[in-house]
Parts: sequence; structure tokens; C-alpha cells
Amino acid sequence: MELKTFVKKHSARRAQFNFVWLFAIIAGGAILFLAIYGATQIGDTKGFQTNTEIAKSISIITDPLQSGFAASSFGKISLQQESRINNFCYDKEFGKNEISVSTRSGIGKEWSTTGAPIAITNKYIFSSERNTGKDYYVFSKPFNFPYEISDMIFITPEKYCFVSNKQTEEIIDEITMLKMPNIEVDNCSSESIKVCFNNGNDCDITVYGSCTSGCDSVFDSGEVIKGSQEMKYVGNLMYAAIFSDKNIYDCNVKRLMHRNAKLAEMFSEKVDLMNARDCASNLKVDLVVWQTLVTNTSSEDLIPLMSESERLDKKNNKELCGAW
Repeated sequence: MELKTFVKKHSARRAQFNFVWLFAIIAGGAILFLAIYGATQIGDTKGFQTNTEIAKSISIITDPLQSGFAASSFGKISLQQESRINNFCYDKEFGKNEISVSTRSGIGKEWSTTGAPIAITNKYIFSSERNTGKDYYVFSKPFNFPYEISDMIFITPEKYCFVSNKQTEEIIDEITMLKMPNIEVDNCSSESIKVCFNNGNDCDITVYGSCTSGCDSVFDSGEVIKGSQEMKYVGNLMYAAIFSDKNIYDCNVKRLMHRNAKLAEMFSEKVDLMNARDCASNLKVDLVVWQTLVTNTSSEDLIPLMSESERLDKKNNKELCGAW
């Protein structure tokens, strides 16, 4: 009898203990979940603000890299942790680039909440639509067609290797002068994206030059092939095609051509003013025609327009009062 009583009491205590322990596990787990969830939510809010600030900083940091149409410029953006920079492009009229950032998270999701996109209307930023890295290499090149249109800014975390040949001396000299640590020449490392010119083996990107007469280089115009992507280029747009996705490239080219048309209109009005001040110019008709040609122009139209651009520039240089 006493044994049965002891067993019953012991069983009751064990059941009570198991219930308390189970309740503690469930309650503790719930509290821990809520704590982690709360920390994640706070982290997401803070991450959103931080990532938005980073995107805004990128817009500001790239200001000094605009070379003022004189030469190329190079810089480097180093972030505290691995980050993803998204670049979206809108080509309506002057258009814009929208830059947003997310950083690798140490808790919960792999990436923190993407910050608010920062609209950049006064720059032409060429890159992949999504880039991931800690160090970003940034450089700029001017784009003239035929007059000064704008600076182009290229952003990439990737390493590249330019394979030289007899036709690339000017390109290699320019890259070497910039001393960009993410661009190798000839001695390609395994992680580098290999860029070949007109020919080569195991190339990730191939640049084909098509300029045959009246050009400083065969690569003054041509086509850049990246996998299944084909991008026509003229002048320094070659670099834009190398360092960006086709969607970003085509969008920014349309934006540049819209700006080109507006500049043609401005120069046409300037010619009227010069004629009124006894500094005659014969460029009025040419500029009106050029404005029509470059309105709603895509990258596919660049090479056919190049000869007219060169003709217009030569005519302007012969004028006593040039429009630009």
C-alpha cells in the first residue's frame, strides 16, 4: 500500500515536472522567437535607413569623378561589409538612374532590407543591374558626339583583364595611366573577366572594332559581345558596354541621345544669336537636321550616325565662330 502510494506520488511529481519543463520550453521558445523577431525588425528598420544613406553617399561620392570632359578619372568605394548595389535605369526623356543598396545580414535573412532607391538624374551610371562586393571601382570617361554630351560613370566590383594586341596600344596606355587595381593587362588571373579585342581564346567579352577610315583607332566604333548580349558603340561608349549590362547600357544611351538632341537645339539658338551679332555661322540647318536624327535614337543607330557626327564637327571647326 505504501509502495503504491509512493509510486502514485512519484508519478504525479514526475508528470508535474514534465509539464513544467514542457511549459518552460514552449514559453521560453516563444519568448526567444519574439526577441529574435523584435531584434530582426529593429535591425531591418536600422538597415533600411543605413542602406538608404549608403545609396545617397554613392551619389555624392561620384560627383568628383565627373571629369569635366577633359580626361578620365578613377576612384574606389570601400564599404564596411559586403553589399549589393542595384542600378535601375529609366529612359523617359532625360531619365534617371536609381541606386539602392542592401548589406549582408548577420541574422535572419541573408541580406538586409534594401534601402530606398536614390534617383540620380544628372549622371549616367553604367554597371550591372545588380553588383555584389565590398570594394567598388569607379571611373569616368567623357562622351562626345560630336560635341560634349556628358561624363559617363562606370561602377564595378569585378576584376578584368584586357588582352592587348597591335591595335590596342592607345586603349592599354589609357588603362595603364589610370592605374586601376581591378584591371590587369595580359597576365590574366583566374578570377578576372577576360576582355579580348577582335580575337582571342576563352574570352568572356570580345570587342570588335569596325572603324576603317578617318579614325584614330579601329575601335572608335564597333560592337561589344558579352555572352548573348550584343552592344553597338561609338567612342568611349566602348567602356560603357564592357562594364554594364545591356539593359543599363541601352537605357543610358537613350538618355544621352535625348540630351544630345536638347544640346543641338541649344546650339541652334546660339547660332541665331551669333548671326545677330555679326559672327555668321553656317551651322543652323546642320544642327536642325542633327537634332532630328538623334531624337529617339537607340544604340543600334550609333554607328550609322558616326559619319554625320564627324562631318558636323569638322564643319564647326572650320567656322570663324564655332558653336562649340
